[in-house]
Amino acid sequence: MKNWVHHGPVTEGFSRWVTNAEMVDGKAFIYYDFPNDQDSHVYVDSDLTDGIPGENKGKVLEDPSHGSDAGFIRDLDGKFHVIFEDWSPISANKRSWDSPLAGHAVSPDGVSPFIIQKTPAVDNRTKPTGKTGTYKHPHWVKEDPDNYKTSIAKFEIHEPEQEAYGDWAAIAIGGQYYLFGDYDPAGGHQMSTGWFTSSSIDKQFTWCDNIGNGHPDPDVAFAEGQFYLATQQKVDYVSPGPWVEKVEARVGVDTDNDSKIDQWSDWSEVKESYDYIKGFSKQIKKIPAQLDLKDLPEGYGFQIEMKITDTTENKSKPIIESLQLLFK
Repeated sequence: MKNWVHHGPVTEGFSRWVTNAEMVDGKAFIYYDFPNDQDSHVYVDSDLTDGIPGENKGKVLEDPSHGSDAGFIRDLDGKFHVIFEDWSPISANKRSWDSPLAGHAVSPDGVSPFIIQKTPAVDNRTKPTGKTGTYKHPHWVKEDPDNYKTSIAKFEIHEPEQEAYGDWAAIAIGGQYYLFGDYDPAGGHQMSTGWFTSSSIDKQFTWCDNIGNGHPDPDVAFAEGQFYLATQQKVDYVSPGPWVEKVEARVGVDTDNDSKIDQWSDWSEVKESYDYIKGFSKQIKKIPAQLDLKDLPEGYGFQIEMKITDTTENKSKPIIESLQLLFK
């Protein structure tokens, strides 16, 4: 993730607005907007190093709202999901071409048409006024005059001013889904990277926090135990994963059956770890934190204690899903 080799183009000139990609069985699914900020199209490329674009499969998402800038991810059943900007409630040209609303669509194979779902991935709209506004996009007629006779977009005016998000990128870690994207807040409009999470790709995502400064257009990836957040700013980010620093645990044993702990293990820091799931590029396996207790004696009863200390500047939301004590 540090040293890169250029192997030539993976799309053609008209399809330069690439938004995101997925990998399946050695084939890259490269998604692009055509025209810019409009419907998603896809190339399928079996060799990213030959300098030749793959097979252009054409349009896969008919987006009625404008504002694609989409993030794609496969679930563990192999279905493709796309999170896309929905500009219907905002004058996107005034808000970094982002929106408080993000749509969700699904395709069985990434090439068949994506079907838009009823539940939006992100929805932070304010109150609709019933009034309609318009704005002009600089690319639609210029890039695709055969299909676009106007570059004027309509939107429903909402009040008060709304937060805006977009340029989505997705990853799943141990079944928990995460979205990263632009964050253009109401008020000062100091842009940064925002991130959301959900226990299911089919549920609405909840806001977590923002990172850094500037217009990010981010992407997120996993490599060799680390998570990488790349932006178009001068600063990128590396994380060991969604872990809370610092978690310690110990186990005690009642050795004489008097319902009191006679011997404790030492306090030890524990951390979950992560690994690839074969056949997936954005689904990451989570390996639970473990504590080796082989030096504890036999006993009649056991007790587990944990303590959590927030040692970082990042905001933390500790979640302990379960505890297991295994005997072998």
